[in-house]
Amino acid sequence: MAEQPVSVSHDDDIDIFDLVDDIKDKWYWMLGTMVAVVLLAFVYAFTATPEFKTDAIITDVSPSELLPFNQPVLMSTLALSSSAGEDGDSPVIMTDTAVFELDTESAFLGARSVLRSASVRRSFYLKLLNESDDRLKSLVSSPNLTEEQNLSGFLARFSFEDAKGKGSLDTYIKVTFKLSEDPELARDILNAYLVYALATHQARVKDEFERKLQAQIDLNETRAANFRTQYKTEKARRIAVLEEAASVASSIKQSKPFYNTNDVVVSSEPPLYMMGEMALRREAEQLKARASRESEDIFIDGLTLITGYLDSLRAVEVNWDSAQLVEVDQPALLPLEPVKPRKLLIIALGGVSGVMMGILAALLAAASSRHLRRSERYKKVNSLL
Repeated sequence: MAEQPVSVSHDDDIDIFDLVDDIKDKWYWMLGTMVAVVLLAFVYAFTATPEFKTDAIITDVSPSELLPFNQPVLMSTLALSSSAGEDGDSPVIMTDTAVFELDTESAFLGARSVLRSASVRRSFYLKLLNESDDRLKSLVSSPNLTEEQNLSGFLARFSFEDAKGKGSLDTYIKVTFKLSEDPELARDILNAYLVYALATHQARVKDEFERKLQAQIDLNETRAANFRTQYKTEKARRIAVLEEAASVASSIKQSKPFYNTNDVVVSSEPPLYMMGEMALRREAEQLKARASRESEDIFIDGLTLITGYLDSLRAVEVNWDSAQLVEVDQPALLPLEPVKPRKLLIIALGGVSGVMMGILAALLAAASSRHLRRSERYKKVNSLL
């Protein structure tokens, strides 16, 4: 029978000293790999496009800053009660809900919503594109990308941080903007966005304020018109009744009052014609003469209060140029250094990675040499048998 080839056996246990010897034996592999990795880290750190980040902080204002929006005349609205007054005729006018009221929290939350709004950032982006600064356009818009991709990239440059998310008792929102290559432009764009967004917020508050104020004016003008209509109807009815009673008094030759106060029984009311034709016609003439006056409003119960309230509403003014809904606690500042790439960190990581990869390269080189020697020895042994 032919003899079987002799196999070479070896121990599978790993000896730390053998690994150290392998590294020493293949030190040039370790050194070469480490140098190569560190050089790559250097190249990346000093050739990568820098990215700059700038922050701005928005806070709420003190309640005194919102006093122009919370004027006393706006704290209540007049409403008519469905019940009659104590005399059974005059309407009861009472206060209802506030016409317009703005507290610091509502003002801040409104500004926060506008600042974070993608639609507002989109409008600002389109505003930037319409400007004549080609340098700006090249940084926020690339011709190699679609309009949608450019917009998506611009929106991604913004980030937001709320105080509430960090468990803070303060009220603020931090807006961050990142831009490559130009730190001054990053600062200017963020500050311009703050101006644009806060102006948008103020415009919305102004629009809501004016709409609610005008709605309240229209409502009370309608109420005043209803009062006047009711008064004219009642006046016309009273004149007709007086003239009819005067005709009755004339037919019975009753020119003067037929009774005096001593003749009137308590809780009873004599017929109107008993007042006499003269008094009845005189009262009717006086009612007709009111129409020649500049205004009959003074004779209308409850109308004076409504017209006075209307005059107060029409006199409401807000100086929007000095109005402040939120405060820019910290505008965007010029960043001192880019946030990317972090050169020292990249080089340090390159050094650590280079050492690890160098050791691995040395061990692999030693293992490869050992495998080749074993294969050659195996072949020689088998050739001798």
